[in-house]
Amino acid sequence: MEKQKILIVDDSEMNRAFLVDILEEQYDVIEADNGVEAISLLSKQRSDFSLLLLDIMMPEMDGFEVLAYINKYHWNDTFAVIMISADDSPTNIKRAYDLGAFDYISRPFDSTIVQRRISNTMLLYARQQRLEKIIAEQFHEQEKNNKLMISILSHIVEFRNGESGLHILHVNTITKYLLKQLVQLTDQYSLSKADISLISTASALHDIGKISISDAILNKPGRLTAEEFEVIKTHSMVGANMLLDLPIEQQEAPLVKVATEICRWHHERYDGNGYPDGLKGEEIPIAAQVVALADVYDALTSERCYKKAYSHEQALKMILEGQCGAFNPSLLLCLQEIADTLESELMDTSPEQETKNIQDIRNKIDYDRLFYYEKYTFLSRKQRHLKLLYIDSLTNVYNRRYYDEHFQGANDIQAMVVIDVDNFKHINDNYGHDVGDIVLQNIAQTVLSSVRKTDAVIRYGGDEFVIIFFSIPADIFEKKFERIRRSVDILIIDDRPELHMSVSIGGVYGIGTTKELFKAADNMMYQSKKVKNKVTICFLNEREGSIDNI
Repeated sequence: MEKQKILIVDDSEMNRAFLVDILEEQYDVIEADNGVEAISLLSKQRSDFSLLLLDIMMPEMDGFEVLAYINKYHWNDTFAVIMISADDSPTNIKRAYDLGAFDYISRPFDSTIVQRRISNTMLLYARQQRLEKIIAEQFHEQEKNNKLMISILSHIVEFRNGESGLHILHVNTITKYLLKQLVQLTDQYSLSKADISLISTASALHDIGKISISDAILNKPGRLTAEEFEVIKTHSMVGANMLLDLPIEQQEAPLVKVATEICRWHHERYDGNGYPDGLKGEEIPIAAQVVALADVYDALTSERCYKKAYSHEQALKMILEGQCGAFNPSLLLCLQEIADTLESELMDTSPEQETKNIQDIRNKIDYDRLFYYEKYTFLSRKQRHLKLLYIDSLTNVYNRRYYDEHFQGANDIQAMVVIDVDNFKHINDNYGHDVGDIVLQNIAQTVLSSVRKTDAVIRYGGDEFVIIFFSIPADIFEKKFERIRRSVDILIIDDRPELHMSVSIGGVYGIGTTKELFKAADNMMYQSKKVKNKVTICFLNEREGSIDNI
């Protein structure tokens, strides 16, 4: 039988040798003499280990730092951690448990106690893992049953409503993508994975109130009269009241609470011009805000008894231009970010439609101006495949050639940012160019994940990047670059956890030519570069001449 594997991390060779003598007969023991070496080992083969014995006082990276790293990336989901230290002060022990340690053993070691504590820990940890798996399976089964019942009820509503049976599935999918993008964009709403799952599931009930509307109105092929529209509008309150009529213990269930909010308020609008209560802005629960946007997008892109389906591009344009009511600006940004995903996952992918899509692309591509971003232009994956000539092979963002050929003559860019990697020469000199390349790749991907698909991220040269924006609100523009700065600041490279990266960022907001904006953004970047790891932005036009240091 294969022995369980234990990793001992201690800078004292004598301490490691003592523990090896105690454990090697029963376990396969691996040693690391510092925290950095331990992180490197675990990053490659953490699933091999059942237990980590971790000293606190070590050079380079102490035990608490290692434990915090393990906890942050949930590595202790697969192995237990026991702290070992001569300092058994209550403060140290509490901190160890707070950071995810399973047990704490004080030195000097007693061989019998060490063996028993390790054996008990591994047994208890295995039992805990099994219990958590059983609970997770039970929760999954219950959630599956909940979704099944909701799906049946919502499909009954759709059957009466004459809508596609895919509408509920589409709203669920769009809601989930919007929420996932929202938590990346802002921490304003504090949504967990469980919250996202709950809201997405509850979204299926958004139109249950339509079960009370007569078929003559619900499936009328022509335009509704004012009186008929007032009847349709009652479905939001009817749906909410149906849920509020449930027994009190069921009303308290999180799913019912969220579904009630969605039913009642998914036709409210951010400017206060919705119904039934005329709520405005953040008065509208975020669950209802997201489902409202998902519902409108799918309604536009689906065929109904009273209209033909709009294309993906038309629907996005109509929503962004406010033709379908007002929505949370952050959600509109999220919608733009997930536009490609929605197009590929929700649109018709039959062979006939695929042929038509390809032909449409061929017909509408203007090869001389393909890469020029105009307001509300969204490029499909097929069109992006034509851009290989303009992609930087190392970082997978646009290259300098792309910038020179397609932005030099532009005069309606709204905002621009210049980013420079701090101390990049030092990184190359001390760690080698291979590590320098990894740094650039990591930073480029961090920047890409922080901006919209319609923004252009360009490797301008060496360790310098440029971002070009169209149609972005000023407040969102400011927040994005503090977010980029923070995200780079906490980046960790698996093989080099001790390596710290940072960037200096300069930005300019205001309509102007490429040359004007680049010069201003570059100046702002050099102001940030004086102290490093900083963001400096200037605003033109409406706040001409003002400079904000962030």
